[in-house]
Amino acid sequence: MIRAAAPASTANLGPGFDAAAAALDLWNELTVEPADGLVVEIEGEGADELPRDASHLTLRAFAVHAPVDGRRFRFVNRIPLERGLGSSAAAIALGLVAGAAAAGTEPALADGAELEGHVDNLAAALLGGVALSWRNGTGPHARRVAATLPLVPVLAIPPTRTNTARSRGALPETVSHADAAATAGAAALLGAAIASGSAELLRHAFHDRLHEQYRAADAPLLAALRGAGLDATLSGSGPSVVAWADPARTSEVADAVAAACPPSTTVLPLRVAREGARLL
Repeated sequence: MIRAAAPASTANLGPGFDAAAAALDLWNELTVEPADGLVVEIEGEGADELPRDASHLTLRAFAVHAPVDGRRFRFVNRIPLERGLGSSAAAIALGLVAGAAAAGTEPALADGAELEGHVDNLAAALLGGVALSWRNGTGPHARRVAATLPLVPVLAIPPTRTNTARSRGALPETVSHADAAATAGAAALLGAAIASGSAELLRHAFHDRLHEQYRAADAPLLAALRGAGLDATLSGSGPSVVAWADPARTSEVADAVAAACPPSTTVLPLRVAREGARLL
């Protein structure tokens, strides 16, 4: 029997577009056992809509390392689908870790890159903590650059969904020099904040002008939280939003998030997950 878990993640962290992500302490779990044929069982998020055959994203990632036939895959899913919390990256990370365990090999970021497309979430799901990913003509490459962040993520998760491909389609082909320069400066601040553990620098870094402004119409919680005076970033392509709190003020910020959002919003304070996908 193989048991594995993989975390949710929040990508971009404001100006770190397609490059920065943090793992979140919200986990999907998988158990793999011998079976007659192929059996897929799903409990929790997506139980009534995810495929129960070899087309399941986790099974496709598992198959990179080992055959899926003759196995029972049992899922316990806690990460909401299409909310900007890296559910697909967690699914791929689960498959890579479990498949590598079945084959006696090691999971690698490149194994899941074609399945995920954009590897920022996948890097965080595999490595844990705060991860940076890049290509520079080769790759993909990724590094875990910090175990945690100096501010605590408080998630505001709406019931509505966002399709990542559709959200990406809303982004313009070009941006102004002013917007590019502002985001480059904020991204430099983001790196400095992560490296130094400075909450002050991290707050100053949460100013993106490459993607958040173009996705704002489909993520009204972003304006709601900023209007309430909170430091907030869009989680991936949204629609979930992260309010960033001083550790000593997490409950206070969670209350402020709840007050600023519609009652249907799930407010979830989480830690940055120090570990990535792993065997249990």
